[in-house]
Amino acid sequence: MGLRRWRGYDGVFAAFVVEFMRTHIFWALLALLFAATSSWAVYVLFRPSYIYNRPAQPAFVMSFDDKYVGEWYAHRELFKKYSVRATFFITMPHQLSPSEIEMLKQLAADGHEIASHSYLHENSSKFIKRNGVPAYVAKEITSAIKAMQAIGFTPSTFAYPYGARSITIDRELNKYFHLLRGDSWKVAGKGIDELDRIFYKYDGNRLVHGLGVDANSGVTLQDLEIGFRRAAQNNEAILIYAHNILEQPSGYSISPQTLESIFKLAQKHNLSSLTFRELIL
Repeated sequence: MGLRRWRGYDGVFAAFVVEFMRTHIFWALLALLFAATSSWAVYVLFRPSYIYNRPAQPAFVMSFDDKYVGEWYAHRELFKKYSVRATFFITMPHQLSPSEIEMLKQLAADGHEIASHSYLHENSSKFIKRNGVPAYVAKEITSAIKAMQAIGFTPSTFAYPYGARSITIDRELNKYFHLLRGDSWKVAGKGIDELDRIFYKYDGNRLVHGLGVDANSGVTLQDLEIGFRRAAQNNEAILIYAHNILEQPSGYSISPQTLESIFKLAQKHNLSSLTFRELIL
């Protein structure tokens, strides 16, 4: 009698084990299916909604951040001399003076791109942590676009202040801009040619990264020559950026002499000059 009872318990236990395994296998398979579906959804979300037709070409993309409009304009002839078209990412557009607005219009007429660098130069990661994504978009993005449109510019590309970004905010800002720029810096022990993220492969990617080349960046002309050589050999575009242009540079600024040397290097390696907008449109 005791043995039959034990066997009965044993049968119940075995049935429980079978059902447990069947149930967990079901949930495991469901989890795998969800992961695969999620990956596909991410791909769809970040896949460009347009077809990119520009053929790959060796190029360099020079940009400047903030609103050093007078200093940029003062070196207008230097850009012309080397047929360089830069992208100027403007922050605090509502604070531009009438004379600065006219300078920007003249730079645009020269072929340069006037783009957005937010309304008040907030760090998106810190701001969103405190206030959320909708508040960031309302304060820093749509306000900047409206202010720029009010003075005659509709920005199609955007550079993150401080390079602060995330997949979440990238997804949201893709609704407003064709191309987003994060930043990158020289890495100890690595050549510029090893920083894959600063090279654009003409693949329609809507997030790119620029290499800071200001006086405080540690990037030398020798570094840039290595990077320019890679761009020339691989039909890529190398992306670099600075801020102010000063005769005696320090911090976030670059000298006109260094700029001219960069432009000469680009010519040496037969790199075309493209704006950010020209990478994707």
